[in-house]
This record gives sequence, structure tokens and C-alpha cells, in this order.
Amino acid sequence: MEPWDSVGGGERDVLGKALQQAFADHPLPLFLSGDSSRAPGRRPSPDLVLAIGEPDYATRRAHWAAALGDRATAGDLDQVAATFRLGADAIAAAAQMALTITAWENDGAMSLSTLRTAARLQSQPRLSDVAQHIEARFTWDDIVIPAERVTQLQEISMQVLHRHVVYESWGFGRKSTRGRGISALFVGDSGTGKTMAAEVIGNELGMDVYKIDLAGLISKYIGETEKNLARVFDQAEGANAILLFDEADAVFGKRTEVRDSHDRYANIEVSYLLQKMEEYDGIVILSSNLRANLDEAFLRRLTSIVEFPFPDEDDRRRIWELNLATAAPLDDDIDLDFMAKRIRVTGGNIKNIAILAAFLAAEEGSAIAMRHLMHATRREYQKLGRLVTESDFAHWYGEAQPSEQLADLEPARPAGTGE
Repeated sequence: MEPWDSVGGGERDVLGKALQQAFADHPLPLFLSGDSSRAPGRRPSPDLVLAIGEPDYATRRAHWAAALGDRATAGDLDQVAATFRLGADAIAAAAQMALTITAWENDGAMSLSTLRTAARLQSQPRLSDVAQHIEARFTWDDIVIPAERVTQLQEISMQVLHRHVVYESWGFGRKSTRGRGISALFVGDSGTGKTMAAEVIGNELGMDVYKIDLAGLISKYIGETEKNLARVFDQAEGANAILLFDEADAVFGKRTEVRDSHDRYANIEVSYLLQKMEEYDGIVILSSNLRANLDEAFLRRLTSIVEFPFPDEDDRRRIWELNLATAAPLDDDIDLDFMAKRIRVTGGNIKNIAILAAFLAAEEGSAIAMRHLMHATRREYQKLGRLVTESDFAHWYGEAQPSEQLADLEPARPAGTGE
């Protein structure tokens, strides 16, 4: 049966009045279950309200073990119970789904991946109307950042897997009034790997990743921003998802001196989002291009801050290798050492160049060659507002210039369209 308070709008008030009357006329105790407590003065007015929290790790682990027995390894059950905060019914349904998937695939041992998939589907995220779902496909081998940054990202995953030990078994949860969620800030230029890092963590934990544009939630109307933020976190509750807030500067910019009502409410928005982040029990990741734009008081309350530097020559070489490691044929003239040394761009730009070069080669019916990379690089430079200079392109400078051969690749203008 659905929770009684899942009924919306005016229907909820009608139901409340009917239940109030039923309480008055019924001789025996009556019980209602819902997702949240009712506001004071709203019908029905129960004599007692009990808040029943979500099952702790030990209870979740016991439910998984009871549902699957020895079909899954103890280590896999430990991980799925630690990562996904599900109730008894959801665990039973997830376990049945995992058994069905295993029987359908190979009727062999149940994998951790299958368990995570089943648990994730039972989380029933409702964020599709406020966020963009990102399929987490990247692994640790795909991201090219300094080793120290990789360690920081792995520490975020580690905290999810072991928070039941720290907060429940060891009692650290009693030492803090804040939530047990994890809040991290990823800082770096566009294309340096911030979104990819969130995907890597999501893939590592088997969790969904939802990207939310903070700038799109900001409203000029007083109180609307808080409503938008509340809607995001309300829908994320129980989703066992990673929330990736893009353009954190839009909300977490340096708080201003209060000169008028707009300044006062702008500062309230910062405090409100901090509060919602601390209450959320999952992972919240904020991304920003520039740390200097952010409020220091906000930075102190984060679990982790990871800076994504502009890739150096060695990292750019590795990124080129990863982006071209496909089934596409490569010409012998491909010079990745040259590309890494001379073309100083981020990983996101390198990906764009590699993909356009592949399309150019496919149009020609040839292997990807340096002329395709040069043409694609010129296009990327145009987007970045950068000039194609001989000092950057050296002996490939001619290939980076418009030519009749490459111009033929441009789509022809249909007749009768004017200039």
C-alpha cells in the first residue's frame, strides 16, 4: 500500500478529513504510515507520531543475507549493504531481480555488478525532471590527473563503503549533528575531468549520477530558488544517487555585504543549500571553474576539495592515446608527441578534436591522419577564440590552414539559399 501522504494537492486534504472522522468513530487504535510527519494543525491530528528511521547497516546486511543465502559472496553483500540504503521490501525485490539476472545470464555465481544493478533499480530515482542522468561508464584507468588527485577521489568512494563502521559501529555518528553524507568540490578549468571523475566514482560504487545545473535553479523571485533546491533534494531522497551540481559559483559565490533585500536573500540561498547538503545522506559533488570565486565559509564545511589542474605534456600524451585507442585505423604519420607538446588544450578539447578528426577521415574513407587532426584542431581553436600560429603548429602549420581539399569536406549550400 502506498503511504497515505503520497496523495497530492486537494485530495490529500479531503482524505485527511475522512481519516479524522474515521479516527473519531473507530473504537480500536488505528495506524497510518507515511513518508513524512504532518505539519501542526493539519488533518488528521494523530495522538502520537513516531519517526522510524531507515534500517542501519547491520539490518540491511541481514536482509540481503536472508534473501540470497550463499548465492552471493559475503564481501559482495557487505558492499551492497553499505552502499545502498534500502528497506526490507526493496532489498527483497532487488535480491529476486539479481537472482533472475544471474539465471538468465549464465546460471553461475552472482556478481557484484549484478547486485549493484538490482539495488540501483530499486532505488527508483525521481530526478528526471530536474536533472540529467549520466551513465557512469568511466573507470580509474580512463581519467588522467595527478596521482594525489586520484587518491582523493578514491577516499570519497572509501567513505561510502565504510561509513557504517565509522558512524555506527565506532559511534562517530553520535559526535556530530550533521548528516552522514559526503560533500565534495571539484575545481578546475572546463574539460579537466570534473564530470568524468564523478562518473568514475559512480561506476566504482554502482550508483547513478545526476547532473544538476545550479544556474538553472536560480530565480530572481524571492523564495523560488529555495523551492527549486528543496524539490531537487526531496526527489533525491532515497535515490542512492550522486548529485553533481554544475556551476557552483552561481550559488556559492562570495557572500556580499547586505545593502538591500536582494543581497540578504542571496545570502539566505547559500545557507539554505548548505543545510540541504548536510541533511542529504548521499554524495553531493559541486563543480566550479575557479576556487577564488567561492565563499571561504562554505569551503570549510565540505568533506573534500579536489583540484583538477590543466594537463601537462605527459598527461596530454596519455589523453591522446586514450581517445584514439579505438577500432579506427590510424595513419603512420600520426605524431602524438607533437600533439601533446604543441597543442596545449584540456582533455575535453582533445576529445572533441579526436572525434571530429574521425568524422573527417570517415568522410574520406581513409585512416585518421595528421591532416585530419590539424583540421579538427583548427576548429577547436576557433571555438576557444585562439589563433592558429606557426609557433604552435610548426611544420604542420600548412595542414592547419583552410585548403581546397579540406574545404571540399564542408557541406555544400543548397541551391537557392542566397549567399
